[in-house]
Amino acid sequence: MGNTRAGTGPERRGTLYKEVAARIRELISDGELQAGQALPSERKLAVQFEVGRAVIREAVRQLEAAGLVESRHGGGNYVREITSEHLVAPIASLLNSKAQLRGELMDARSLFEPQVAREAAIRATPEDLLLMEAVVVRQAERVSKGQPTAEEDAEFHALLAHATRNSVVERVMGVIDDLLEDVYERLSQHGERSQLSLEGNRRILEAVQSRDPDAAQRAMAEHIEDIAAHFHPGGGIHDLEHPDAAKGA
Repeated sequence: MGNTRAGTGPERRGTLYKEVAARIRELISDGELQAGQALPSERKLAVQFEVGRAVIREAVRQLEAAGLVESRHGGGNYVREITSEHLVAPIASLLNSKAQLRGELMDARSLFEPQVAREAAIRATPEDLLLMEAVVVRQAERVSKGQPTAEEDAEFHALLAHATRNSVVERVMGVIDDLLEDVYERLSQHGERSQLSLEGNRRILEAVQSRDPDAAQRAMAEHIEDIAAHFHPGGGIHDLEHPDAAKGA
């Protein structure tokens, strides 16, 4: 460890805790501190980074706010296991005040998910295919009864991401889906739109089952664009930036 300390006046202390927090983040990302592991005591960290204990407390508070560390009853600070929820929370908060990001997320999905479908067509196991088919069958049953299908649609796309055998892809798709959950819920409330989603998923499934990467990629791209355009007739992906405009459509 290098020397973090270079004066401890109020101004310097205001930046020191950020530096210490960044160093602890590095220890977590490098695996030196594992999920569930206790951080060294405040005193040991102060000695290790050659700073005052007040600086350590501020650094730990910053890590807690970022969802990387948690304080447990009985004392001690522990490294948290990072889940998609921890990634979603700060972005979701921003989305509440910046609706334009919602449209950008749909753009991201249109760029990202066709490749996911392509990889799924190459890598999906027989078990993956059975699970996907079961979800689409369940989705069809709910559509026939006029019931919402947002849960089935999200599950189908999660299974596609899982079939890529890439944990980063799964995490990214999970984050995007969580952030767009309210959009999917609105879509699933309308029978015609639920039918449109079902038809798109069926085309994707058929392509993946046929082991046709080009067809799977194309089917997914068309599916996303169809859903976006149907959400706001005459428009496309960007129209989801203003979902309230679609209420009278």
